[in-house]
Amino acid sequence: AIVEARAEGETIGEARGEAKGRVEKTQEAICKFMSKRFGIAPGEIMPKVKQMTNLEILDHVMEELFAANTVEEAQAIIHDGLGKSLQ
Repeated sequence: AIVEARAEGETIGEARGEAKGRVEKTQEAICKFMSKRFGIAPGEIMPKVKQMTNLEILDHVMEELFAANTVEEAQAIIHDGLGKSLQ
């Protein structure tokens, strides 16, 4: 029983670690996209993006950013995502 509980705990820990890794990769991708597409320094946008920790919201923001035509649109998308994250 103890071995099973330990294995279950390790599995849960691994899943959390994988989810955190996906969140961090998506956050980095958003910052790189903003830098390459609109010339915004990653350090300028990263604090806002780091506040978004829900992978679904981050994925939605990333998808919406692909359709953004201006830096203002992109910043509004990030702002909206941040608002959803903080609810």
